[in-house]
Amino acid sequence: MIRSRWWRHVLPTYPVWSILWLLMFATAARLRLGHWPSYDHPDPTDLHMPWLDMPFLPLVVCAPLVPLIYVAIAVRRWRKGEPDWNPLLVALASFAGLALWVQLDPGGFIEWWLD
Repeated sequence: MIRSRWWRHVLPTYPVWSILWLLMFATAARLRLGHWPSYDHPDPTDLHMPWLDMPFLPLVVCAPLVPLIYVAIAVRRWRKGEPDWNPLLVALASFAGLALWVQLDPGGFIEWWLD
């Protein structure tokens, strides 16, 4: 029997999901408005798309947990004599990508969403 290991390939990329979700929300706003959203133009709640607006906050808030969870998994596997560092490295890289993207804020979409 083959055990599913989807969590080893999909969950380490969780921090990047928030970037993709915000870009999807900004793209939906672009399609509705005819121009890219910017700070206070319009307010994200004025778009009346809560199904796109609301999931961004839990994605960003839970993103730091992913590398911590994968550190614990990697240490546990290392102690058992079955080291597998790839999921941990992917989780750390995706979290670093999120942190860098939040810091740089290309397009100003985070500033727009936090407005």
